[in-house]
Amino acid sequence: MLTLDNISKAYGGRVIFDSVSWSMADDGRVSLVGLNGAGKSTLLRLIGGVLEPDAGRISRPQRTRVGYLEQDAPEMGGRTVLDETLSALAEMRALDQRRLELEETLAREGPGPVHDAALTELGDVLHELERHDFYSAESRATAVLFGLGFSEADLARDVAEFSGGIRMRIALARLLLQRPEFLLLDEPTNHLDLESINALNVSLQKYEGTVLLVTHDHDVIDEVATRIWHFQNGRIEDFKGPYADYLLYAQEKAAVGR
Repeated sequence: MLTLDNISKAYGGRVIFDSVSWSMADDGRVSLVGLNGAGKSTLLRLIGGVLEPDAGRISRPQRTRVGYLEQDAPEMGGRTVLDETLSALAEMRALDQRRLELEETLAREGPGPVHDAALTELGDVLHELERHDFYSAESRATAVLFGLGFSEADLARDVAEFSGGIRMRIALARLLLQRPEFLLLDEPTNHLDLESINALNVSLQKYEGTVLLVTHDHDVIDEVATRIWHFQNGRIEDFKGPYADYLLYAQEKAAVGR
């Protein structure tokens, strides 16, 4: 459960959020909508821990991983496209190295406390590796990259050879491979062609964690979102339902307010 508890944020005297409180389930797919400057990207940065609220707090379960895709291309270089994507699993690679160490300990130690402790820890390590599907990581990374428009030849090229837009695709692939419990995407379709957008839609529809999405692509919102957060005047209005239904609701509300 993600909880916004009375959060406020302002820039230069301009209020972005004013005592906002909200919560959402761990499997939500939320689209953040509103005028430019309403606070959509700011909220992603707050949840992602890039910014701190001026007041209030944002709570999420312990040991929860948050993946955040910014609009600007990250600096990359010195790795192939495939290796850069697989770098998302550095924590799991370290855990796999620990697995090897524990197996060596078990092979060396006879029955006793050291052996028993290593055996218990090994069980925990294997559970985590299996839970994150670590041993299929390379095939999954390749599938994600192909879905985002990369060719087999591209996978062996240095990421520094690509434009900022293509590096954004690599950053997106890295996040999708990592499978964080909270996936925060700020305009992820800016550098994708139609085929890649369709592949992204399918990935997000199947995503097992929480997705918070900022995009001007209304088709993507309609395909992916099951809940809409509308930002206006420092407040959030929550609409539970697809984007098409939200548009009808917004039109009816505007007509009543005239």
